[in-house]
Amino acid sequence: MRSSNPVFATLERDRAYASAEVASYRGIVFKTLTLFIAAALSGYIVITNFMNEQNIIGWLIGSMIVALIAVIVASRSVRLAMPFAFIYAAAEGVVLGFVTVLAEAFVEGAAITALIGTASIFLVMLFLYSSRTIRVTTRFRRIMYGVLLSILVFFILYGLLSMLGVYTITSPAIAIGISIFLIIFGALMLALDFDRAESIVEGGADKRYEWMVSVGLMVTLVWIYIEIIRLLIILSANRN
Repeated sequence: MRSSNPVFATLERDRAYASAEVASYRGIVFKTLTLFIAAALSGYIVITNFMNEQNIIGWLIGSMIVALIAVIVASRSVRLAMPFAFIYAAAEGVVLGFVTVLAEAFVEGAAITALIGTASIFLVMLFLYSSRTIRVTTRFRRIMYGVLLSILVFFILYGLLSMLGVYTITSPAIAIGISIFLIIFGALMLALDFDRAESIVEGGADKRYEWMVSVGLMVTLVWIYIEIIRLLIILSANRN
């Protein structure tokens, strides 16, 4: 697995390209934008027409489960990557819609700030990667994998301790520090994802792999967006 993003894991094993059409950067960009538009429409439609106080938890949990299943299928099957990429985008759109509405209730303008922040991080990391200021080496990948595993272990343990009432983070400084760290980590994940996209294009992969790369990029960008939202809420609560 050359990328810290699990969506790309299967691409390391599968080298059979059945189509005469090959992947391109333009195709990856177009598909990624298409998925984000689908997510935005899905979130808007559900939030404005179907979600209310009685069923909001059901919609949220259901969307998270569907998104998880869809991203796993899209990352494992080239044939099913396109339809399940849209299923993932639609389900993730509901989650993002809920997060955005919640954030706006706490911090006015949080959504546009998070969007600008996410886009800025993406463009900066793309520049740093394309200019080779950041080089994705074997050591870099190993460090990222180790940090990713540590993050997963941390959240699992923290979740268990919180459920048991043993420990919760009450210090604003710690919460802010964790959020900033996760944003930086998400930005570095983009470098690994750019490296994976480059290897797909330069290796002449089947054009259908563009959907898998696009889903992977979307997962990382959603990570960054949500972490920026969380940071804005923490900063606002700390000021108040």
